[in-house]
Amino acid sequence: MPEGALLIDCGGSPVQKLRRAGVDPQALVSVVITHIHPDHVYGLPALVRNLAVLGRQAPLTIHCRPEHVEPLRSLLSLFSTLERPGMFALTVRAIGLAEDAHAFDLGPLSVRTSPNEHGAMPNFAVRVDATRGRSVVYSSDTRPCDAVVALARGADTLVHDATYSERDRGRAGGHAHSTAEEAGEVAARAGVRRLILTHIGAEYHDEVDALAEEARKRFAGEVEIARELVPYPL
Repeated sequence: MPEGALLIDCGGSPVQKLRRAGVDPQALVSVVITHIHPDHVYGLPALVRNLAVLGRQAPLTIHCRPEHVEPLRSLLSLFSTLERPGMFALTVRAIGLAEDAHAFDLGPLSVRTSPNEHGAMPNFAVRVDATRGRSVVYSSDTRPCDAVVALARGADTLVHDATYSERDRGRAGGHAHSTAEEAGEVAARAGVRRLILTHIGAEYHDEVDALAEEARKRFAGEVEIARELVPYPL
């Protein structure tokens, strides 16, 4: 099976950010797009274009939900980054929609997925297990749901949506996201070792420590706030 790097979701300036994170962009073998809200996908045409400029020859596979295959192909075509003459092979491939579905293997990594609950936007969570026994689960954008609990059961690390404070729980439900306390409850139910809170709303950026404390009300393990370009070894 191929070996290399895996990118889950693709925001702005992906090649520059990969380099700042110490990852060679040419090492990418697979990209997973959990859903097609702009903050998760708008950097994809830039990624493909920049890899072509860098002289990439190896193929690249983009994994997504079945209903997002054609929208992603259209997005890439809009920026003339799909099926250009002389460009590397680019495949957009649908994942299975069953809970805990095996998506693909990448060297020592096994990738599985489960649909989550993100309102009107179809979405899915991702679990990556390494052969040495550690695993990480990324909830993507979601309200608390049993499917993410099941996917994360026994994982080392859960990276979970914590868009809102508990005082705004109604907003979280209305917008199909989670509060920090709800993320803590999911982590506790799944029995993970560490919870990393992500997708925090801009209005809370001055109170991230308070959000971490909210999560600790429900979860006794490690709680951290996701920091951009900071490595989180398993």
